[in-house]
Amino acid sequence: MKFKFHLFMAFLLTLYCGVSPLKAQERNLIDEAVDSIRKYNYICYYGTDGWGNVPKCWSYTQLLSRHASDKTLDSLSRKHPSPVVRAVAGMSLIERKSDLAVPLVFDLLHDKNMFEIGYADVFMHDNVGNFLLEELFRNSFISEHDSLRLVDSLLFSENLRHIERRAKLLKTLPIEEKYYLGMKRMYLEEHDGNALIALARFHREEDAAYVLENLRKYTLSNDDWIYYWYTTLKETAVNYHHQHYNLTDCALLAVAEWPHEQFKALLTKIRDSELYPEIRYNMPRLRYFFSALMAYRSPWASDMIEETFEMVKKHPGNPPEDFYHGEGRYSLWYGQCFDRAYELNPDHYFDDLHGKYGRENHMGW
Repeated sequence: MKFKFHLFMAFLLTLYCGVSPLKAQERNLIDEAVDSIRKYNYICYYGTDGWGNVPKCWSYTQLLSRHASDKTLDSLSRKHPSPVVRAVAGMSLIERKSDLAVPLVFDLLHDKNMFEIGYADVFMHDNVGNFLLEELFRNSFISEHDSLRLVDSLLFSENLRHIERRAKLLKTLPIEEKYYLGMKRMYLEEHDGNALIALARFHREEDAAYVLENLRKYTLSNDDWIYYWYTTLKETAVNYHHQHYNLTDCALLAVAEWPHEQFKALLTKIRDSELYPEIRYNMPRLRYFFSALMAYRSPWASDMIEETFEMVKKHPGNPPEDFYHGEGRYSLWYGQCFDRAYELNPDHYFDDLHGKYGRENHMGW
């Protein structure tokens, strides 16, 4: 009997000695993967660098995915100090379609820490919250119920401007009262230009002041802003500079949604500020300007567009002849921007102007 007892204990000891080293080895592999991902400091999204080689960071991502449990990945994504480790761990959890994935993504929506992603030989930046949410959609791992929850989170939670899907949502939501207050909060508290465009669709007189305010800022020249950038804004310059142009460009897109009579005078001033003292040719912005004019669908709008082209043609800064096209290049660029605005929102009212001033454009402005 005593012999059997010792034999049983020896069996347990063998099991213990056999399992423990394996667990320790697995733990070491996970630690090695995490440490290496942190050191490389970017995600290798594909198993190639674009030149036929397998990046080492890809191998470590696969190593972590193979050996870490759902619980470990969840913990790493929530608690690890490195944004790239949090993103890799969360991505692995989503790819497994784990039950922990969706709650994790919702909890990390506010994680705006940036990191780098390598798509073969193309590198981009993203933030953790946005990256994981997009991964959830790429893997088709979000239910209808969770989609509705997401709409509420994006509209009514604070400080989610870094989530790209919120901008897409604002463009597609119907004009319903239940969304209005959420959109207004985004604009007033977060200065989100996409929310300004969404508010314009409601055509409420109280909101006209917001559009006017940002149209007025538009008349500051690029040079004024460069000077202001270096002398006043200092550390916050980049963020404020980006926000300024986000709001003023979005104000033009808001006019395209709501062609209010109050906006006409400022549209004329904007046109003049682009032409004098020197001509501007910011292609997307010119397209927004023409979209705003076309929204009025009136003789005033047609005259304004033709007058703009005549002013550009006669502007002393417009080279009289382009080497490739045989005409003033600024006239050509303005014409292409108008044509692009027309093609994105065709309107028979302006058929006579389409193609009159521009030529075929392959730039996608």
